Amino acid sequence: MKKLFLVTLLYLLSSSYGMANSCLDLMKQLDEVIAETKQLTPEEAKEIKSLKEQGQQAYKEGNKEDCQKLISEALDLLG
Repeated sequence: MKKLFLVTLLYLLSSSYGMANSCLDLMKQLDEVIAETKQLTPEEAKEIKSLKEQGQQAYKEGNKEDCQKLISEALDLLG
């Protein structure tokens, strides 16, 4: 999980030029971690799903910084 944290941190420190791709990469990474995670409480699953949906909406609206923040929060909840 330290690797996941470092990858997330690197994405957050990236320039605004790469934000769109990093949002997409973070969403893909989130999907992969969710698929690998076997035990989530219903509350955790609900919170992660909500953060993911909010991140996707922020991305669609062109707000890449919020997208990164929300998806990173969801990743942090997964460990």
